[in-house]
Amino acid sequence: MLWLHIIQYSGFFMAQVTNALLVYLIWTKAEKLFGTYRHVMCTFALYSLVYAWIEVLTQPVMHIKGPIFIVIMDSPLKYQKWIGNDLTCLYCGSFALVISLLAAQFFYRYVAMCRSNFLQNIEGIKLTFIFIPCLVCFVLWFEFVYWGMSNTVEKQLYMREEIEAYYNEDSTKVSFIAPMYWSVGTNGEKIWKFWEIMSSVECVCIIAVCFSTILFCASNIYFTMKSASGHMSRKTLELNRQLFITLTFQTILPFVMMYSPVGLLIVLPLFEVYVGSIANFVGASLAVYPSLEPLIAMFCIKEFRKTVTCPSLRKVTPATVSYTTSSRAV
Repeated sequence: MLWLHIIQYSGFFMAQVTNALLVYLIWTKAEKLFGTYRHVMCTFALYSLVYAWIEVLTQPVMHIKGPIFIVIMDSPLKYQKWIGNDLTCLYCGSFALVISLLAAQFFYRYVAMCRSNFLQNIEGIKLTFIFIPCLVCFVLWFEFVYWGMSNTVEKQLYMREEIEAYYNEDSTKVSFIAPMYWSVGTNGEKIWKFWEIMSSVECVCIIAVCFSTILFCASNIYFTMKSASGHMSRKTLELNRQLFITLTFQTILPFVMMYSPVGLLIVLPLFEVYVGSIANFVGASLAVYPSLEPLIAMFCIKEFRKTVTCPSLRKVTPATVSYTTSSRAV
């Protein structure tokens, strides 16, 4: 647990630095480059800052035993059940905002590239409309976790020895959320818990819908760029290419570090695969993720990369160019 918490705190501090830097780059360098799209980018970066705070306030510990996977709060608030269970649900709900905000970015680029005649419908204050589905996904995920994976006495008793043996915690006192897919009756038969299974299924469906939206928009953007390569200016085409690559890698990263591991946590208890405390590798991955996401934009977008890697060169270059032009004019 010491190493897990070191990773969680390190990920938190790194996320504050990298996301704050990205916000600065967006507001100082992206206005002329991206126009209104910079607001969408900035929203995602700001949310990554918030996500890091939620993660460090929760400091989740994860464990799988039999038909249950459990997310235990291990922060100083873990014994404050009036807020602990809700904060753990908020942590789980934050996964929905990450993927839905990525889908919103792809949707904006899709409209800008493939349906430019509709772009005016999401400009100015109307831009907030594309974030409404993101909030809906977040609220739904939070509710599925809150009602379908709630902290119950049955789960406390089932995990009591396991949690005490591995983490030296009392399951009746610590805050947690956990779906339990079935219980065992007096005759040894499985009693399936329909609502808890459906809560997990609905969370997976939210991920599937968002990824489907991303794939639809990404494929259309790619083919539009390919067909319009002869009609766009070289500068415009290059800028769109950079944004497309950035969004692509920003989608691959959470798929590898967040949604694939979380998907395994949801599925493995159905097959009674005993994972135990190894599930905390998922918690470590989730803690590091928000600090890495901004680095993709910083190094895939040329203007950001130049500012981060060689600011002194950027100050010298204009003077050199001016001097050379004047000399040739003479």
